[in-house]
Amino acid sequence: MSKYFAVNVIPDCIAGDVSNNNGTADVTAGSVIFDWTAVDVPSGTGIIQSISAIVNAEDATYASSSLSDYELLFARSLRGSAPPSLGTIGATANGVGWQEHLVGVAQIEGTAGVGTLQHTDFHIVYNAATTGNGGNGGRGHTLPLVYQLDHTVSTIPGFDKLYVAGIQGQNRNYGTAVLANGAVDASSAQATTVTVDGTDARKIFSYGDTVYVNDLDTPIPGTLTKVEATTLTFSEANTTVDIADNDELLTANPIRIKLGIEF
Repeated sequence: MSKYFAVNVIPDCIAGDVSNNNGTADVTAGSVIFDWTAVDVPSGTGIIQSISAIVNAEDATYASSSLSDYELLFARSLRGSAPPSLGTIGATANGVGWQEHLVGVAQIEGTAGVGTLQHTDFHIVYNAATTGNGGNGGRGHTLPLVYQLDHTVSTIPGFDKLYVAGIQGQNRNYGTAVLANGAVDASSAQATTVTVDGTDARKIFSYGDTVYVNDLDTPIPGTLTKVEATTLTFSEANTTVDIADNDELLTANPIRIKLGIEF
């Protein structure tokens, strides 16, 4: 009898370099939006039966400029090694050597009237197609997707690593319009909270997010433990990252994907 397993994929879309994903300039079509992200799934052969995703709208305001298709690539380890990088996040997918690791691909579509897109005022919600979408750019059958993984990197009994990476289909950025309300001198303040204004922070940030200042490659220490409209609370005191008044705060995790797996 088949069993079912749901797994969350919450990739890092900045990974220590805000230059290509700073909330101002667009990440261009054909760019890596997140590199290989490992998740634990039941060992052996599995079938991805469903893919859903929720993505932040630009500056938490839905508009057609927020729409993009995402090409999702799935890979395994081989001979004890994870797949090589797909490329620099926010730049062309020009990494080499990963093709042998590939176990399947799928696309979630953001073109209105073609995919199964829905939206709220500040999020775009995707559901991967299980049948062909037809004309106007539809890419056809994507699910179910059968994969076979490599047991050599399993760290949890009964589980293996499935790697997921994403390529962006259209130009768009991941600005938040969430601004620091007052400067922070990290060495003296050493606080676990940051006060913000502009956009309601609850429209952008989630529990567990990693947060960056728009012009710094080092994230604010810790991850989010609480999100309020005008306050972000972190798991660690900030002793290292100074923040200027009106600096835009970015989430490294604007995309959240859920896979439904049969095994």
